[in-house]
Amino acid sequence: MLAVVPACASDDPQPVERPATSTAVTAPTTAAPATTEPEPTPPADRPGSGSSDGTPVVIGIRLERWSQDGTEGFEELLVDTLLDPRGWTQAGFEFRFAEDAPYRVVVAEGPDVDATCAPYTTGGEYSCQIGPIVALNAERWREATPTWTGTLDDYRRMLVTHEVGHLIGRHHARPACGSPGEPAAVMWQQSAGLDGCAPNPWPLPWEVACAARHDEPIAPPYEPDARATCGPDDV
Repeated sequence: MLAVVPACASDDPQPVERPATSTAVTAPTTAAPATTEPEPTPPADRPGSGSSDGTPVVIGIRLERWSQDGTEGFEELLVDTLLDPRGWTQAGFEFRFAEDAPYRVVVAEGPDVDATCAPYTTGGEYSCQIGPIVALNAERWREATPTWTGTLDDYRRMLVTHEVGHLIGRHHARPACGSPGEPAAVMWQQSAGLDGCAPNPWPLPWEVACAARHDEPIAPPYEPDARATCGPDDV
């Protein structure tokens, strides 16, 4: 997200066809991809994503691996990350995985990510969330970024947590961290640089508290000027 795109947000996108040479994989089992596009996302000015009564907000996700090159284990790591108690489940979100789910997380090569993410500019390098689709750049999945100082496994988990964070309505965080050396906010654009913070794949406590308000729309549309409405001083 150095381009600098709000590299994760979205418009009601045009239907995106899966590349002819790709294979879609659904967690936890392998299955043929659905042939229809998910239902249109409700307008972004609708009420927030859900319940304040403690009932989890259910997010149904279909996983698709458009690139087979160096993406083995994508489905397992993504499911493990989203179900990890250190992640967005803390904020009252429940992730379920099915072939007919309304939202998709795909890993794809740069040109396919660029086509999927338009009108965001991902430049063949970055990832995004746009409407019901989260598109992860396969090159980044394989190699992380030059400025990343953590492990590749943690980079992948950060990428998933960050982009799915956009899917559940979270915007880019500021500041990056409280003090130099502290863990970066997961919604900070860590792929673009750590700004003196420590690499971190999980939402900080204040990010969890903000997300737990469930006051932002799920699967927001193209929002080039979107700004966070909740920060560390608000919780």
